Parts: sequence; C-alpha cells; structure tokens
Amino acid sequence: MRRGSIGVALLVLAVALMTLAVPLAQAEPLTQQVQVQITSPEIGSRVRGRVPVIGSAMVPDFQFYKVEMGVGPNPAQWAVIGQLHYEPVINGQLEVWDTTVVPDGVYTLRVQGVKMDGNWEEFFVRGITVANSEPPPTETPEASPTPLVEATNTPAAVATNTPAAQGTPTPAPDVQIIAPTAALSMPTPTPTLSRPEGQRTLPVDPESWIESFTFGIVATGTIFVVLGIVFGLRRLL
Repeated sequence: MRRGSIGVALLVLAVALMTLAVPLAQAEPLTQQVQVQITSPEIGSRVRGRVPVIGSAMVPDFQFYKVEMGVGPNPAQWAVIGQLHYEPVINGQLEVWDTTVVPDGVYTLRVQGVKMDGNWEEFFVRGITVANSEPPPTETPEASPTPLVEATNTPAAVATNTPAAQGTPTPAPDVQIIAPTAALSMPTPTPTLSRPEGQRTLPVDPESWIESFTFGIVATGTIFVVLGIVFGLRRLL
C-alpha cells in the first residue's frame, strides 16, 4: 500500500511540473526574439547626402550591432558606418550614412546583431545608388486654383430712343455683313381678280334691236314668197 501511494504521488508531481513548464516556455521574454533588418533605404533606391538607416537590431544574448557598407551588389570588403552600438534597437534609427564621403555608384548595406558567444544575425540591402553629383529632382509646383469671378448684377437696358431700346437687332461682333453689289430688282406685281362693282350698259340700243328683228321677218317672208313662185313655175313647165 505504501509503494502504491508513493507511485501515485510521484505521478501527480510529474504532471504538476509539466503543467508549470508549458507557461514558462510560452512566456519567453521579447528580448530573446531575433529582429535584424533594414527598412530604409530600400533595395534599388537612389540616395544623396546624409541618409538615415532605419530598422531593427535585436538577437538573443545581445552584445552589440553594427551597420556596414560595401561597394557593388556583392561586396568583397565591408566598412563600418559610424561605430558599434551596445543597445538594441527595434523599428528605429540604426545609423546615419554620410554618402558625401564616398564616390557615386552602387553600394550594399548590412546590419549585424552580434551575440555574447560571437555568433551573429545579419540583413542585407543591395543595389543602393549614391548620386550626389546629380541635381536633386525638382518638385512640380501644384497648379493654383483659378479664382472664381463673381457675377455682377447689371441693370436691364432702360427704354430710350436708342436702336437697342427700339428692338433693332445689333449684329454680333464676329459676324461679317456683306452688302449686295448688284442692283436690286423690283418685285413684279401679281394680278388680283376682283368682282365688278356694277352692271355696264349694253353697247346696242334696244330700239335698234326691234328694227333689226322686224327687218329680218320681212326679209324672210320675201324669200319664202320668191321661192314659192320659182317652184310654181317649175311645175307648170
């Protein structure tokens, strides 16, 4: 019974120790994380003058960090910029690079976070062009907004004897008026039918009509008489 109790107690103690070890492993301090990088200047950028080098330098068992430069995209030799730094930096200024002391060309930057045992973590930014001899880029001035012209209330034209007041159209300034060179032809009058105002008198007198009618009757009777005599003689012969 005593051996069984001791075994159970040891098992409970082992489980308790494992339960406590897990939070301790998860609660590792932030200073033990590796953060070594340069965020500015970036790869392929063009710089001139004094250039701030921004980034982070943090390693476990931190001893110091340094920022270095080398000529070309893959330098064979490195030169320390500034001095060694014995305080870690996270998302801050690591160093200031004075590019006026080096000739124009392509360079590479490197930051190293060195540990207590002499090992290190490093980060590279390649293809940085130093261009101090080139003129700085000119900024294009922004176009100033065009001031708005306030409308002026102009009084309406007063009715006077001027042509504008009498309704005479005024030709536009851009319209060219061409005067005719040939003589204007007069319009041809168009005949208009009109109803006669009164009855006109006949050119023949009514009394002469009666005389003519009577003469006609007498002449016709005479012709019939002559024809009757002619036909009677022919029958007798």
